[in-house]
Amino acid sequence: METQDKRMGEYIHPEGVVVEVNVSRIITICSYLFLFLAMAGGLLFNSVWGGVPEYQAGREVGKMLRMFVFSLKGISILFLFMLVYHLMQYALLYWFSGKDRRAICWNKDWKCFGLLLVKPLALRYYRLVLLAPFFILGIFPMVHGFCSGNLFIYVFGILSTGIVFGDCYYCWKLRSFRAEDKIVDGKKPYSCMIVKSTY
Repeated sequence: METQDKRMGEYIHPEGVVVEVNVSRIITICSYLFLFLAMAGGLLFNSVWGGVPEYQAGREVGKMLRMFVFSLKGISILFLFMLVYHLMQYALLYWFSGKDRRAICWNKDWKCFGLLLVKPLALRYYRLVLLAPFFILGIFPMVHGFCSGNLFIYVFGILSTGIVFGDCYYCWKLRSFRAEDKIVDGKKPYSCMIVKSTY
Protein backbone atom coordinates (compact mmCIF):
# COMPACT_ATOMS: atom_id res chain seq x y z
CA MET A 1 0.00 0.00 0.00
CA GLU A 2 2.74 2.50 0.85
CA THR A 3 6.10 2.99 -0.78
CA GLN A 4 9.13 4.52 0.81
CA ASP A 5 11.19 7.12 -1.00
CA LYS A 6 14.90 6.39 -0.41
CA ARG A 7 15.97 10.04 -0.68
CA MET A 8 13.43 11.54 1.66
CA GLY A 9 12.94 8.78 4.22
CA GLU A 10 9.21 9.59 4.27
CA TYR A 11 6.20 7.54 3.38
CA ILE A 12 4.25 8.38 0.22
CA HIS A 13 0.53 7.66 0.46
CA PRO A 14 -2.16 7.13 -2.12
CA GLU A 15 -5.10 9.54 -2.14
CA GLY A 16 -7.90 9.01 0.33
CA VAL A 17 -10.75 10.69 2.18
CA VAL A 18 -9.73 13.67 4.33
CA VAL A 19 -11.41 13.96 7.74
CA GLU A 20 -10.98 17.14 9.78
CA VAL A 21 -12.39 18.12 13.17
CA ASN A 22 -12.31 21.69 14.43
CA VAL A 23 -10.07 22.00 17.52
CA SER A 24 -12.11 24.84 19.02
CA ARG A 25 -15.22 22.65 18.76
CA ILE A 26 -13.44 19.86 20.63
CA ILE A 27 -12.30 22.28 23.34
CA THR A 28 -15.86 23.60 23.72
CA ILE A 29 -17.33 20.10 23.97
CA CYS A 30 -14.67 19.02 26.48
CA SER A 31 -15.35 22.12 28.61
CA TYR A 32 -19.10 21.47 28.70
CA LEU A 33 -18.52 17.79 29.43
CA PHE A 34 -16.18 18.65 32.30
CA LEU A 35 -18.69 21.10 33.79
CA PHE A 36 -21.48 18.54 33.51
CA LEU A 37 -19.36 15.75 35.03
CA ALA A 38 -18.16 18.02 37.83
CA MET A 39 -21.65 19.19 38.80
CA ALA A 40 -23.58 15.95 38.30
CA GLY A 41 -20.73 13.81 39.61
CA GLY A 42 -20.28 15.99 42.68
CA LEU A 43 -23.98 15.80 43.51
CA LEU A 44 -24.04 12.05 42.96
CA PHE A 45 -20.91 11.48 45.06
CA ASN A 46 -22.26 13.65 47.86
CA SER A 47 -25.68 11.97 47.83
CA VAL A 48 -24.18 8.47 48.03
CA TRP A 49 -21.19 9.04 50.32
CA GLY A 50 -22.31 12.17 52.18
CA GLY A 51 -19.77 13.70 54.49
CA VAL A 52 -20.10 17.20 53.09
CA PRO A 53 -23.20 19.29 53.87
CA GLU A 54 -24.92 20.85 50.87
CA TYR A 55 -23.90 24.38 51.79
CA GLN A 56 -20.21 23.36 51.88
CA ALA A 57 -20.17 21.28 48.69
CA GLY A 58 -19.19 24.24 46.49
CA ARG A 59 -16.41 25.16 48.89
CA GLU A 60 -15.01 21.62 48.83
CA VAL A 61 -15.08 21.50 45.02
CA GLY A 62 -13.32 24.87 44.93
CA LYS A 63 -10.63 23.61 47.30
CA MET A 64 -10.09 20.52 45.16
CA LEU A 65 -9.84 22.56 41.94
CA ARG A 66 -7.49 25.03 43.61
CA MET A 67 -5.31 22.10 44.62
CA PHE A 68 -5.15 20.88 41.02
CA VAL A 69 -4.53 24.29 39.44
CA PHE A 70 -2.58 26.43 41.90
CA SER A 71 -0.48 24.05 43.98
CA LEU A 72 2.78 22.35 43.11
CA LYS A 73 1.27 18.97 43.96
CA GLY A 74 -1.65 19.51 41.58
CA ILE A 75 0.54 20.78 38.76
CA SER A 76 2.89 17.82 39.17
CA ILE A 77 -0.08 15.41 39.11
CA LEU A 78 -1.39 16.99 35.89
CA PHE A 79 2.11 16.92 34.37
CA LEU A 80 2.50 13.23 35.24
CA PHE A 81 -0.97 12.57 33.82
CA MET A 82 -0.06 14.20 30.50
CA LEU A 83 3.24 12.31 30.44
CA VAL A 84 1.52 8.95 31.05
CA TYR A 85 -1.18 9.86 28.51
CA HIS A 86 1.31 10.59 25.71
CA LEU A 87 3.59 7.67 26.61
CA MET A 88 0.60 5.31 26.52
CA GLN A 89 -0.39 6.55 23.08
CA TYR A 90 3.23 6.41 21.86
CA ALA A 91 3.67 2.84 23.13
CA LEU A 92 0.46 1.66 21.49
CA LEU A 93 1.25 3.41 18.18
CA TYR A 94 4.81 2.05 18.29
CA TRP A 95 3.52 -1.47 18.93
CA PHE A 96 0.79 -1.40 16.28
CA SER A 97 3.00 0.21 13.61
CA GLY A 98 5.40 -2.72 13.69
CA LYS A 99 7.92 -1.09 16.07
CA ASP A 100 8.87 1.52 13.49
CA ARG A 101 9.94 4.75 15.22
CA ARG A 102 9.79 6.71 11.97
CA ALA A 103 6.06 5.98 11.71
CA ILE A 104 5.37 8.35 14.63
CA CYS A 105 6.28 12.03 14.94
CA TRP A 106 5.37 14.88 17.30
CA ASN A 107 2.72 17.41 16.38
CA LYS A 108 4.28 20.86 16.15
CA ASP A 109 1.09 22.94 16.19
CA TRP A 110 0.55 25.63 18.84
CA LYS A 111 -3.11 24.68 19.43
CA CYS A 112 -2.44 21.25 20.86
CA PHE A 113 0.44 18.85 21.10
CA GLY A 114 0.55 15.12 20.64
CA LEU A 115 1.63 12.36 18.31
CA LEU A 116 1.07 12.08 14.58
CA LEU A 117 0.98 8.82 12.67
CA VAL A 118 2.96 9.03 9.42
CA LYS A 119 2.74 5.40 8.29
CA PRO A 120 -0.70 3.97 7.36
CA LEU A 121 -2.26 1.95 10.16
CA ALA A 122 -5.46 -0.08 10.26
CA LEU A 123 -8.30 1.98 11.71
CA ARG A 124 -9.18 -0.67 14.31
CA TYR A 125 -5.79 -0.19 15.98
CA TYR A 126 -6.00 3.59 15.74
CA ARG A 127 -9.39 3.53 17.47
CA LEU A 128 -7.86 1.45 20.25
CA VAL A 129 -5.05 4.01 20.62
CA LEU A 130 -7.61 6.81 20.88
CA LEU A 131 -9.91 5.06 23.36
CA ALA A 132 -7.35 3.39 25.68
CA PRO A 133 -6.44 6.59 27.62
CA PHE A 134 -10.12 7.57 27.85
CA PHE A 135 -10.99 4.36 29.66
CA ILE A 136 -7.73 3.63 31.53
CA LEU A 137 -6.98 7.17 32.74
CA GLY A 138 -10.50 8.62 32.80
CA ILE A 139 -13.44 6.27 33.24
CA PHE A 140 -11.78 3.57 35.39
CA PRO A 141 -10.39 6.00 38.04
CA MET A 142 -13.74 7.81 38.13
CA VAL A 143 -15.64 4.56 38.71
CA HIS A 144 -13.04 3.34 41.24
CA GLY A 145 -13.12 6.61 43.17
CA PHE A 146 -16.91 6.58 43.25
CA CYS A 147 -17.19 2.94 44.32
CA SER A 148 -14.52 3.23 47.02
CA GLY A 149 -15.60 6.67 48.25
CA ASN A 150 -12.21 8.25 47.52
CA LEU A 151 -12.95 11.84 46.51
CA PHE A 152 -9.43 12.57 45.26
CA ILE A 153 -9.38 9.66 42.78
CA TYR A 154 -12.95 10.48 41.76
CA VAL A 155 -12.10 14.11 40.96
CA PHE A 156 -8.92 12.97 39.18
CA GLY A 157 -11.06 10.62 37.04
CA ILE A 158 -13.51 13.41 36.20
CA LEU A 159 -10.68 15.78 35.27
CA SER A 160 -8.93 13.08 33.20
CA THR A 161 -12.15 12.18 31.39
CA GLY A 162 -12.63 15.83 30.47
CA ILE A 163 -9.05 16.14 29.23
CA VAL A 164 -8.96 13.02 27.05
CA PHE A 165 -12.52 13.28 25.73
CA GLY A 166 -11.20 15.01 22.60
CA ASP A 167 -9.70 11.73 21.41
CA CYS A 168 -12.97 9.93 22.13
CA TYR A 169 -14.86 12.54 20.08
CA TYR A 170 -12.33 12.15 17.26
CA CYS A 171 -12.87 8.38 17.35
CA TRP A 172 -16.62 8.97 17.15
CA LYS A 173 -16.10 11.11 14.03
CA LEU A 174 -14.25 8.17 12.41
CA ARG A 175 -17.13 5.75 13.06
CA SER A 176 -18.38 5.69 9.44
CA PHE A 177 -15.22 4.01 8.15
CA ARG A 178 -14.51 0.29 8.24
CA ALA A 179 -11.98 -1.25 10.61
CA GLU A 180 -9.85 -2.49 7.70
CA ASP A 181 -9.38 1.01 6.25
CA LYS A 182 -5.97 2.63 6.72
CA ILE A 183 -5.46 5.96 8.48
CA VAL A 184 -2.66 8.54 8.29
CA ASP A 185 -2.69 11.69 10.43
CA GLY A 186 -2.76 15.06 8.70
CA LYS A 187 -0.59 18.08 9.37
CA LYS A 188 -3.23 19.77 11.53
CA PRO A 189 -4.36 18.36 14.87
CA TYR A 190 -7.41 16.11 14.67
CA SER A 191 -7.19 15.73 10.91
CA CYS A 192 -6.43 12.58 8.97
CA MET A 193 -6.63 10.87 5.63
CA ILE A 194 -8.49 7.57 5.36
CA VAL A 195 -7.35 5.21 2.61
CA LYS A 196 -10.25 2.88 1.96
CA SER A 197 -9.47 -0.79 1.62
CA THR A 198 -10.68 -2.66 -1.43
CA TYR A 199 -14.05 -4.27 -0.84
